[in-house]
Amino acid sequence: MHKFQTLLLLLAAYAAATWLPGPGLELRGLTVGGVVIPTPQILLAGLLLNAGLCASPAAVRAMLVARQRWLWLAFTAWLVPLAAALLTVVGLWGLLGAPAGVALGVVIVAAMPVANSSVGWATSLGGSVPLSLALLVVGTAISPLLTPLVIESAAGALGTAEAALSGTPWSQGMGLFFATWVLLPVLAGLGLARCLPAHRHQQIVPWARRCSFAILILLNYLNGVPSLPTLAQQPHLLGWPMLGSAGLLLLSTACARWWPRLVLGRSWNSPQTGGVTAGDAHDAASEQLSLTLAGVMRNTGAALVFAGAALPEYVMVSLTIIAYTMWQHCWVGFFLPRPAPSVSERRCHVGQSLRD
Repeated sequence: MHKFQTLLLLLAAYAAATWLPGPGLELRGLTVGGVVIPTPQILLAGLLLNAGLCASPAAVRAMLVARQRWLWLAFTAWLVPLAAALLTVVGLWGLLGAPAGVALGVVIVAAMPVANSSVGWATSLGGSVPLSLALLVVGTAISPLLTPLVIESAAGALGTAEAALSGTPWSQGMGLFFATWVLLPVLAGLGLARCLPAHRHQQIVPWARRCSFAILILLNYLNGVPSLPTLAQQPHLLGWPMLGSAGLLLLSTACARWWPRLVLGRSWNSPQTGGVTAGDAHDAASEQLSLTLAGVMRNTGAALVFAGAALPEYVMVSLTIIAYTMWQHCWVGFFLPRPAPSVSERRCHVGQSLRD
């Protein structure tokens, strides 16, 4: 039921942003003592702080031990959405004549690091949580370098938003945004998770997850108020963003089907490898699920915060990002299969059933 509640509340947040944008606009323009408070950025930092805080100390230690493997997997995780975005842009913008703002929105989504919600989905669907967390942290760590490069290159190639980008601080310090509001909060959360006593960490995690859920809904509402009210008078504007984001999702999913086999190598081809146990096969399936989530789910919250601050007048960009947010959660919630449980998990389930 949790995934359905999440989807319903996201839809409610976007509906409120469309027909009740006033409170959101006030929060976005909140000033204290003449200083404008960057509310979306603060909420994004809080969301990622909680993501790092919910990591178990064992997962943090695992990341430190196998850091070279995590770096390789996180770097290759960028290739899946970027390849899908290139094909989408060629098809929609180059062949069908889609608005350039939609093409730029597709590229911005693909240039983002792995979504922090991918860790939550990996937990609920039986994926490898340490791998999902490592992909999130390492991908976020390299985002200040790769994300600005991809976005600026796409803006120049598409011939759109160049004036807006050059007239904002993002052209000089786009990497600073990702380092300050994305990377540092994750690292701070991981540091707290590692320093807290085990019993205290177990007490905090449930509250941190509830707080993350509330922040996620509020952040999507605030990110929607600059662009979604336009749909109340012009609903046809959503056509190209829905088509572009759906194309990106489908192509990312197609690429993600072979990508885990490529990066996992022989460990994935367990039936052809001698001496592989059922537990090894289950671990490979869990890793494949986490890699698939990392290849498809992008941090659209960071994308919307960036688009709302740097490109507020480009409505098609924000609408494309919002459409992809809904598509990716619907895809995970309804269509992504859960790996078969391992032998030990089945035994635990049977034992629990007998006790009940």
